[in-house]
Amino acid sequence: MDLPEALSRLDKLEDALLAGIQELRSIRAEIQKNSNGGNLEPLLGAEELAKILGVDIGHVHAQARSRKIPSVRIGKYRKFSPSQIKKWLERKNTP
Repeated sequence: MDLPEALSRLDKLEDALLAGIQELRSIRAEIQKNSNGGNLEPLLGAEELAKILGVDIGHVHAQARSRKIPSVRIGKYRKFSPSQIKKWLERKNTP
């Protein structure tokens, strides 16, 4: 094999490797995007949720205690996941 032919083969191999690396990075970014990158979403407090829903804070507490609104207990506090609240609202509004 002469030098120009070897260099041509090396260029093709390098291009293929770079394309493979780019594809791997793209797949990694998509996986991280879909899995939220391991980050947790900020939780809402009862007061924030009451404002969003346009209801009294006491109503939010009562509904959370009776498990009608999805919530998470953190010590003595109830917190609300925006994504879970969104799913809950969608289910409630589906006939």
